[in-house]
Amino acid sequence: MSLIIVMGGLVASFIYALTQSDSISFLTRRSRCDSCSNHLKVTDLIPVISYLKNRGRCSHCHSRVSINYLLVEVITIMLFVMPLIVPLGYDNMLLYYLLVSILIPLAVYDFDTLLIPTHMLVLLFVCGLYLTKLEHMDISIDFLTVIILHIFYMLFKDKIGYGDIQLFSILTMITPFDFFIFTFLFTYIIGGISVIILDLFEASRITKVPLVPFVAAGLFTTFYLYADFIDIYYGGF
Repeated sequence: MSLIIVMGGLVASFIYALTQSDSISFLTRRSRCDSCSNHLKVTDLIPVISYLKNRGRCSHCHSRVSINYLLVEVITIMLFVMPLIVPLGYDNMLLYYLLVSILIPLAVYDFDTLLIPTHMLVLLFVCGLYLTKLEHMDISIDFLTVIILHIFYMLFKDKIGYGDIQLFSILTMITPFDFFIFTFLFTYIIGGISVIILDLFEASRITKVPLVPFVAAGLFTTFYLYADFIDIYYGGF
């Protein structure tokens, strides 16, 4: 379990930094502070521990480090450990860890900026197809699903971003079709309930909502309850 925790933290930190990067130079340069540009020491790069040790500040200039780093690391570590405690309903560990590694940093970034970087979608698409070996691709069904998603976007483009449609299009190609349907439904169920609750406490009406956090919530709900959904669905026939 210790190895899983360390891997989860390291992956989370790297992928979140990659999500924010707009240049490939990120892959070749040393980690540095966003404020003072000083290179970070190894002791500044230990997931969770470094943030807490430095009290959320740069060890050089003492400027505030975004709490998003801590959130991404903690949530990713928790989701990395969970399959060791609660068995997955859809037992594909490689796909699960890939989606956790990319969607959690992407969800936090989307929540903060309302943006979905294209390079992260490309990374998810390529890695997803490689890990699944195209076994979940059905050209006719996937093509029809992508068309429906784009029609959905045209009808509600003032309420949903095109990056969200691209993300859903990728998920339909790297997961089983019924898994994707469950994920899509749970995304909007969880998202709808959350928006209603937030509306009760907000003085002004919410007009823009980051969808990736709800996609991630719907996806991981499906991962753990997939077997139960299938039993209920096919048990009714």
